[in-house]
Formats: sequence, structure tokens, C-alpha cells
Amino acid sequence: MKRMLVIAGLLALVGLAVGGCSMLQKGPALTNWEPVLSPNGKQIAYESPGTKGFEIYLLDVATDKVTQLTHNDVDDWSPSWSPDGNKIVFVSNRNKNVDLYIIDLKTKVITRLTKDPKDDVNPQWGVDNRILFNSNRTGAWEIYVINPDGTGLKQITHTAAATK
Repeated sequence: MKRMLVIAGLLALVGLAVGGCSMLQKGPALTNWEPVLSPNGKQIAYESPGTKGFEIYLLDVATDKVTQLTHNDVDDWSPSWSPDGNKIVFVSNRNKNVDLYIIDLKTKVITRLTKDPKDDVNPQWGVDNRILFNSNRTGAWEIYVINPDGTGLKQITHTAAATK
């Protein structure tokens, strides 16, 4: 373990010496970030800064029309399409916690999917209609799966460090 940490540290130093770290460099603001194509290929969902935080937007590929889906004072990010293209799951820090939310694209109703005090991030809506995501609920980042109605929550990975 100690050897791996030393190697990782050396690689980080080499990376800084050769090309630097993108997180430490000044550059353009994060706009039009994390694009995901709809299942039918007609729209792109992405996040971009709104007036007070990141919001979720839709871009119509044929017309270039942009529609803002979320409107609030907090950050919304990491959109992922449902297999039928009618909903998008995303991450938000509304309610003073980082959880998963689903927006119905027809009604624009937003539903909170997870309510754990730890962070739930990186949602990916699978073709089996279940949503995979990462959470640090156990003290280590693990993979979980949940149904879009909030049932069937299951931890998929079990990192040994989480049990220490």
C-alpha cells in the first residue's frame, strides 16, 4: 500500500512538471458541460451556469433551440436520459444535500429520488430502466442501483476500506 502511494505521488509530480494540473490552471469557465445525447438523437442535455448556479438545459439538435429545464439558486449537474427519453435524472445540492432528482420532460415536475445524508452522484440511467450511481454512504465511494420510483436500492460494490 505504501509503495502504491509513493508511486501515485511521483506520477502526480511528473504530471505537474510536464503539463500541469487542469484544476490549477486558469482557463475558460465551465459552460455547456457533461453533454448527453437523447436516446432518439434529437436532443442534448447538459449543464451550464444559470443566474446563481449550474442548471440543466436541453439543446434541440435540428433547430439549435435551447431550453432551460431547472431554475433555482443551487447547482444541478450530471444529467442522464431515461431509456424512453421522457425523463432525465440529475444531481442537485438543493435541500442542502447532494442527491439525485428526476425531471419529467413533459410536465417539468422534479422529484427527489434519493435522501441519504451522504453524497449521491454520477447517475447513469441504464437500458434496464434502473439508475446506477455513486455514493459515499459507507465511508468509501461505492456503486449503487435504484429504480426510478425510489424502490430497489441496492449497493453493488463493497470496498474493503468501507468496513474499517
